Amino acid sequence: MIRFEQVSVTYDGRATPALHGVDLSVPEGELCLLVGPSGVGKSTLLGAVSGLVPHFTGGTLHGRVTVAGRDTREHKPRELADVVGSVGQDPLAHFVTDTVEDELAYGMESIGLPPDVMRRRVEETLDLLGLATLRDRPISTLSGGQQQRVAIGSVLTPHPRVLVLDEPTSALDPGAAEEVLAVLQRLVHDLGTTVLMAEHRLERVVQYADQVLLLPAPGVPPRLGPPQEVMAQSPVRPPVVALGALAGWSPLPLSVRDARRRAAGLRERLASRDGPPTVAGGSAGARWAGRADGLTVRRGRTDVLRR
Repeated sequence: MIRFEQVSVTYDGRATPALHGVDLSVPEGELCLLVGPSGVGKSTLLGAVSGLVPHFTGGTLHGRVTVAGRDTREHKPRELADVVGSVGQDPLAHFVTDTVEDELAYGMESIGLPPDVMRRRVEETLDLLGLATLRDRPISTLSGGQQQRVAIGSVLTPHPRVLVLDEPTSALDPGAAEEVLAVLQRLVHDLGTTVLMAEHRLERVVQYADQVLLLPAPGVPPRLGPPQEVMAQSPVRPPVVALGALAGWSPLPLSVRDARRRAAGLRERLASRDGPPTVAGGSAGARWAGRADGLTVRRGRTDVLRR
């Protein structure tokens, strides 16, 4: 679906390439998570897929990037709208209309789809993304998660086969982030959409990824593979993965649920080394889960908790 052939990108005025030696294929119908430290070229790689690089960013792209057989260097983003949809981390920067329904229709108007097709696709997208009750709402009155869903919907109505996302949940609270991630899972599992996304908050996303694409450092060849294998070599990890690495677990846990399942043996080992103190006057074998001595909690001038 997405093919990189010895791709390098160098921006004007830069001595070193922002992206170098990328040669790999992203499978169709999977969620591929792009990870790596800051400054390794993640946004550049995403832009090369959507056509923003080099058509809008400038610079020179060597090699070849194809999406569903189309060379992104030879097609501008508008000409790729029926193949690639792209959404950034700030949905407000994406919108060009005032209401939800108008925003969903705008992308189809720009590529000249017939009105009956547009109406049908707007209805489908409203239902798919859970936006039907918001269709007439001004976008400015929506929550962050709702706005991000509208932004995703606006690039879905042309029916692209690939969705490119640059940190779609980084500015959202946990609840809104879960809304967006639930939508992405439906797109992958129900529609077979290929999703390529970069995300700073890896702990939110890595458990849902089918593949992880790692850019380890500038100039270092990337690695694509299953999440547990690639995370074992990644210089950036969510806390639960780092815990698993320290504990020597294999495969590494990708979620708190995975970690809890594997922590039983670790808890037993730690308890046998230095167990917590027993409860004075308690039943035989009873132990403290925690202890507080002389604790006072004050809110303003009021003591809400005294020892």
